Amino acid sequence: MYSEMLAEGMVPLEKQQQYACTLKAQADRLSYLVENVLQLARLERGPVKIIKERLTVTELLERFQLRLEERAAEGHMQLIFEIEESIAQHTLVTQAVAIEQILFNLVDNACKYAQPADDKRIVLSVSRSASHFQFCVRDFGPGISPIERRLMFQPFHQSKLAMENAVSGVGLGLALCHRMATSVGGRLFNKDCPTGTMFILELPSV
Repeated sequence: MYSEMLAEGMVPLEKQQQYACTLKAQADRLSYLVENVLQLARLERGPVKIIKERLTVTELLERFQLRLEERAAEGHMQLIFEIEESIAQHTLVTQAVAIEQILFNLVDNACKYAQPADDKRIVLSVSRSASHFQFCVRDFGPGISPIERRLMFQPFHQSKLAMENAVSGVGLGLALCHRMATSVGGRLFNKDCPTGTMFILELPSV
């Protein structure tokens, strides 16, 4: 409807930018959903060829920092990066595109589910143990119930909270993230925290 009205000159000049922004936002959302569906289908068909790169933690995050910040801003949230200074220049050998998609999905979920919270922060932190890097995405929203935690990585599962609040999406984000983490030799899991929700993407450090 918006595109037809713009094409036919039915929108006043002062509202044209508003309509165009709405169209762009919806097109981006649809593109994101389609991308998730196609990627999950590829993973379900069998092993996917992984092209790995060697890059530092800082180089990896710089590739998609702006995209993550823009998504947080769209959801009226504040994305905060916390990286241990001692590991900023440590090297990973991984698939950067996969890591970007996983972290984007996690930030996107935080924007959807934690938006009503008083604390609007989403914290993306990076730490390192003897054998792994951990990328942690935490929000301060309502959290996840024990029942939902058992089902969260199943394709097309939508939580009770999502259905009650008509959260957009088809329930593929976490299922895709879980499979992509495995495909690059890592794992994705949820961790209990006092408030909100915390997801950890763990990747081999060698």
